[in-house]
Amino acid sequence: MHPRNPYRTPPDFNALAGTYPPLRPFIRQTANGGGTIDFKNDAAQRRLTEALLKRDFQIVLKLPEDRLCPPVPNRLNYVLWIQDIVAISCPEVAVRGVDIGTGASAIYPLLGCRSSPSWRFVGTDDLSIVSAQANVESNGLSHRIDIVRAQPGGPIFLPLLQDSDVPFDFTMCNPPFYSSSEEVTASAEAKEYTPNAVCTGADVEMITAGGEAQFVATMVRESLQIKDSCRWYTSMLGKMASLSDVVTLFREHSIDNYAITEFVQGQTRRWAVAWSFQDARLPDGLARISNTALHTLMPARNTLRQRLSHTPPVSALPTVLSALRDVIVSPNEASSFIATVRGDTWSRAARRKGTPVALNTELIAPSVCRVSVIQDEAGPAVEFTRVRGRDRQVFESFVNHVGRKMREFTA
Repeated sequence: MHPRNPYRTPPDFNALAGTYPPLRPFIRQTANGGGTIDFKNDAAQRRLTEALLKRDFQIVLKLPEDRLCPPVPNRLNYVLWIQDIVAISCPEVAVRGVDIGTGASAIYPLLGCRSSPSWRFVGTDDLSIVSAQANVESNGLSHRIDIVRAQPGGPIFLPLLQDSDVPFDFTMCNPPFYSSSEEVTASAEAKEYTPNAVCTGADVEMITAGGEAQFVATMVRESLQIKDSCRWYTSMLGKMASLSDVVTLFREHSIDNYAITEFVQGQTRRWAVAWSFQDARLPDGLARISNTALHTLMPARNTLRQRLSHTPPVSALPTVLSALRDVIVSPNEASSFIATVRGDTWSRAARRKGTPVALNTELIAPSVCRVSVIQDEAGPAVEFTRVRGRDRQVFESFVNHVGRKMREFTA
């Protein structure tokens, strides 16, 4: 689970039922005197979701019996990850998001707005729009959440097309996982163990033509047409295999600014992808996971290290950085520096020409990275964290040049 997710520690079910009486009939006492519920009981799951939302977020949720009951810890993981992305790459005080297929619960807009006072949402839906609007209104959030009717067969990112003057900060989506009811059955039968929780989703919430991989592929293709209308496009995925299809599409279209994460709740695992056409880069802790089965799908690292034989003098790093033309150096916290690279003056090609090698012509801002001398288990090193930039080659060349110059101080 996300480090800030309060459900990393399982709730005290007895205490929770004390705050929400409708949950009490579903509490079962355990041998150690604690309480639990039967997660295979649809009604018990619904009362649990209602209780957690009411106690922890002051959200009152009403769901039709034939619609998905969202598990709060899993949904909160996704919201917290988006919060981290927004905090790093979206400078505005007011943050605008889009929830694609918000569902009867409108759970993501409700959780997002309760967790982040500056957030506003547009949610799209078709069959469940009445329930979604009712949940937004009953929680007094109509001034921050708009629910609009999706157009079946129309563009997925309709709100971005209708309101293109000011870019949105993020989109999020929990698409239907499966391509058919037969695939739903086959997936359940293939599990090594019986499911821990009953599935509460209706077919319209679980099934889409081509499954989740095709749905997200459509999102990617649409985003290629509207690009900077949104800073970060994101989607959850229910199957690890879908990541390969999505990343292959990224690479086919030269989308190198993307991120992959994993959400874990008990024995349930979900994944999420994010991609952007802007130049803000995410730290590796947000953009990459260590799952060896997914190693080849990870985006390039935005933090690189150059090893040193000895710890250099304190003056070494600012001296090396300041010697570079077209690189603006400013102090940062904890003895690190921000290097704003406006042109390549250090490469062999630049030295031959006697003038800086221009950065990528699509660049709308200089490349920016944070540079510091660190000491880790392997010894001293210069650490470079890419903050902004489109030209990977310039970043790597800068890292190699500064690393080489720093080693001269420790030779």
